[in-house]
Amino acid sequence: FGTRPSPHSAAQFVAVPHHFASMVALISRLGACVPVYDFHTATKYANVLLNAQIVLCACGALSWAFGGVATLTFGFALLAHVGLEVGSQKLLRMYTISQLALLLWDVIWLGLWAGRIDRGTDAIFANAHYHGTPRFLLGMQVLLFLSRPLVLLLWCKMWDLGFGATEATNPYGQMEDAMPAPPPQAPPAAVAGYGQGHDQGYKPYGVPNGNPSLGQGGGAYVPPPQGNA
Repeated sequence: FGTRPSPHSAAQFVAVPHHFASMVALISRLGACVPVYDFHTATKYANVLLNAQIVLCACGALSWAFGGVATLTFGFALLAHVGLEVGSQKLLRMYTISQLALLLWDVIWLGLWAGRIDRGTDAIFANAHYHGTPRFLLGMQVLLFLSRPLVLLLWCKMWDLGFGATEATNPYGQMEDAMPAPPPQAPPAAVAGYGQGHDQGYKPYGVPNGNPSLGQGGGAYVPPPQGNA
């Protein structure tokens, strides 16, 4: 015997697209704050920020403790590079959504460890010679936290531009690099010379079919008319 579906499950099934539409609307509003109008230019800025994040994470990973947060950001930055290279919409959207989670993760991590690392009063910092390295990691993490809103806004703009899917119909697409090709030049017109056909070129008087001085045959010499004959 069949069972009737619960109205609550149907409501949950309908609510999923609604939440997704709300998220897309939020991303579109955040992307509108970025004054970039084509995906090509946005990709340039995104690569610069991704490379900066990778450098900061590599420097932060030099710490002998608390370096897991830098490793997490490093992995997502590599994911974004792979998504841009292969043009995967799924990977690019995944990275954009992950920036919201990573921003929240930065706030939690800094709230838990920033003061303790800066003071260095825990037993893990018993040796003062090793206290500077976690502080260096703290500085790298603060820089990553400050760059996170810029990365989030830029990737929301790239999502709003369709990650290059609508670049062909975008009037601003690649306007900085793609210059219009000049029209092909017309071939030079042929210059009429001596003896080129019976009706082309200059024919001396008395030489009806060419110029004998140029090796072209002609008829008998006919003197010009003199007076009234």
